[in-house]
Amino acid sequence: MTWLRRLSITARITIGSLVVATLFGLVAVVVIRVGVASILHNATNTLLTNDVTAPAASVEANPAGPFDLPGGGQELAVVDADGNVLASTLPESVEDRIPRLLRLGPLPATIEVNGDTYDVLVRSVATTAGEMHVIAARNDETTSLILDRLTLALLVGALALILGFGAASWLLARAALRPVSRMREQADRIAGSERSSSEDGPKGLLTVGPAQDELSELATTLNDLIRRLRASADRERQMVSDASHELRTPLAVLRGQLELAELDAGDADALLDDIRSSHSTALRLGQLANNLLELSRIEAGPSSGRIDWRTLVDELTDAIDRARLLVSSDEDARPISVDFDYDPKRRPDADARVALSPTDFGRILDNLLGNAITAIRGQAADPGPEDVVSASLNVEARWVVLTVHDSGPGMPEHFIPVALDRFTRADGARTSTSGGGGGLGLAIVAALAGAAGGSVQLANAPSGGLVVTVRLPLVRA
Repeated sequence: MTWLRRLSITARITIGSLVVATLFGLVAVVVIRVGVASILHNATNTLLTNDVTAPAASVEANPAGPFDLPGGGQELAVVDADGNVLASTLPESVEDRIPRLLRLGPLPATIEVNGDTYDVLVRSVATTAGEMHVIAARNDETTSLILDRLTLALLVGALALILGFGAASWLLARAALRPVSRMREQADRIAGSERSSSEDGPKGLLTVGPAQDELSELATTLNDLIRRLRASADRERQMVSDASHELRTPLAVLRGQLELAELDAGDADALLDDIRSSHSTALRLGQLANNLLELSRIEAGPSSGRIDWRTLVDELTDAIDRARLLVSSDEDARPISVDFDYDPKRRPDADARVALSPTDFGRILDNLLGNAITAIRGQAADPGPEDVVSASLNVEARWVVLTVHDSGPGMPEHFIPVALDRFTRADGARTSTSGGGGGLGLAIVAALAGAAGGSVQLANAPSGGLVVTVRLPLVRA
């Protein structure tokens, strides 16, 4: 069937329609022929019954004869009780088989004599001279001729109908697929054009017809695909542009530090400082590259992980421990208290899950807690009585809500709407967990939450500091 797959859809539809029409046509011819044959057979039996009725009555009334048998195609014979033929209009070939016919019984029967087929009916009549028999026969030639001509006419008619049906199927298939051909041509023009995804209106998109049919749904689906592909291409171009911009500065700094190290080759202390500075810059470049790879992974597709409530709490406590280690690792920095809270009595259903892997949820916590710690350490104002970073995990209806609050300086109000964008940093740079990040920490949090169907909200607390709220929907396991 490989050759069939190479044909066009129009040809395959036409061939399929012809095959179906041929099968239906043959079945219809057979059914009609069988039906007509049954009708003709019943009609013949009725005629045979009528043929023997009058002669049987005559024999019963006058068994000694004479017997006046009608003609006009009625082939009859009267046989006495001894099997002698008293009168007959039967053909000689049939008349010779009268002893055999008498054994057929009272029901109509069919016999074949010298290539001819006869329908025969034997009627037994009780008379004063004994039991006599009236035999009626009719040649089946006329019936066969009628059936043969009817079958030929049906076959010719079925062939004409099949050919007409095939032509109609071809025309209808061409008409039905014509919009698809136009859609393909339009898609070719769109692919060959240099339109930007930022164009307004229907430019660069397939035309959606007014009818609410499958073609309109196909055009709508393809338009959505075109928009997503353009948005993805725009994001890739923007990422390449932003990454080039962000990488250019540290690379220039690293090149300058290496040049200084070359100049300070004779001064061991200066050379060591240059190497340490170059190492710090290289670490920042590595963290920036890792964050870019992480964003690409997240945007490549939704997470296939599932995490239950117990694992969420375990990841929260582990992230708190990591944040406390981060705080205690720098003895010269200002002390920060890192706390967490959750209600052990309020939990979701046992089969409820968050569509994230434990690693991704831990990454959300690490970024938010690390950003809060960095913001507190970087504030220029006089610290309050105690610097605090707190995280809470709660259940609301069909949502898990993670809240991270710090006592830092907060964010400028004008910066909050763009804080989740890539490579954005406010004054006093609230960054990711690595020192001197590239403004990707909150972007990673937003991407992870979005991959799970959730959202991230930023707001300055009335008492000071920033509140980050991550809402993650619960799904069935």
